[in-house]
Amino acid sequence: MPLTLSSVLADSYKFLWQNRQDLSAYTFLPVVLVAGAKTLALWLTGQWQVVLTPTQLPADPEVAGEAGTAAAVQVLEVTPTGIGILLVTLATYVMFAVAWHRKYLIGNEGNTVGAALHWGTRQWRYLTSFLLLLGIALVASFLLSVPVRVMIAENPSVAPIAIMVVLMLVLLIYGRLLLVFPAAATDERFGLKDSIECTKGRTWLMAGIAVLPPLPMMFVLLIVSMLLANLFVPLFGASVSLLLVLSLIQQGITFIGIAAGVTALSIAHKELTGTRRAGGV
Repeated sequence: MPLTLSSVLADSYKFLWQNRQDLSAYTFLPVVLVAGAKTLALWLTGQWQVVLTPTQLPADPEVAGEAGTAAAVQVLEVTPTGIGILLVTLATYVMFAVAWHRKYLIGNEGNTVGAALHWGTRQWRYLTSFLLLLGIALVASFLLSVPVRVMIAENPSVAPIAIMVVLMLVLLIYGRLLLVFPAAATDERFGLKDSIECTKGRTWLMAGIAVLPPLPMMFVLLIVSMLLANLFVPLFGASVSLLLVLSLIQQGITFIGIAAGVTALSIAHKELTGTRRAGGV
């Protein structure tokens, strides 16, 4: 069958369902670590009550806008606690992604879950690839934004369209490089040039794989988070214990979405590198 975005999405979630017991085992430690780190950070900073309290914006649109801006600035503020949470989240993502790539591409290796998630040279290589691609995306964003800033200065009305074009171009570039991740997880000698060659003619497919696989679970996460906040908080009252429970549920859903993205990328890697070995790109 031809490799299409719809088939990749369907096959990725089919694989998750068929291996749901392994998925639960592989995600248990990452979910607990991230949820525990976020809960601990909110408790230490005293912000846990704010998180469990529904935000009500003022009726005055101007005041509401100022409140929304202040909230956005607070979220984007760099703090030691925020950096700590980011590092824990990134480390657990790498641990899980490497293990799940190998689960799909290599199969059962006879390792325990602890051994599969163990941090080692392979994880450092994967993290290096992640930081490299992040750097490329940031540089591409900066270079592409230079003419955009000139256009916006001359005609501010084109700002939304121009920004969307820049983001789309960066996504297309990023998508062509994604195959380095499963290669790093499986110890394959495979670089950025190899990824570009293998994804020739598949630019939009790879862009879709970069974004779409986790979206169903993110939609589920949004609905579940709203339901939990509106049901559990009024019923049990705000508490750190409740925050931990909600965080565990939210992170569990989040890691299912991550697993879908990792699986979809593994499918693309297997099919596209197999095609190249067979002699036809």
